[in-house]
Amino acid sequence: MEKEKQGFPKSEKIRKKSEIDRIFRTGARFSCKGMALRVARNSLSWNRVVFITVRSFDGAVRRNRAKRIAREVWRLNKAAFRRGFDVALILYPGYEDFSVCSALMLGLFRKAGLVE
Repeated sequence: MEKEKQGFPKSEKIRKKSEIDRIFRTGARFSCKGMALRVARNSLSWNRVVFITVRSFDGAVRRNRAKRIAREVWRLNKAAFRRGFDVALILYPGYEDFSVCSALMLGLFRKAGLVE
């Protein structure tokens, strides 16, 4: 059995504003303290994701660190998620610790029914 790659290639990133708008317009909403999740079906056989921070972060360093930690949690756990979804993860300040972010994200994905 071949081990699934744990990288994060460009094909798994959502970068176009029109695609992000579609997720917010048509996607299901889930939230918990510290982050929110928007999920919409896509026509692909893999998931795509975008990480968004709210404007209330103190500065670029904290904002970028929160995104970096969330990307790492996604990268390490993406093999456990159901495929064929576009995901927008909205991050709020105060939850930049890896273990806290990991627990919140996995709980949110379970709530959304995306964990296999």
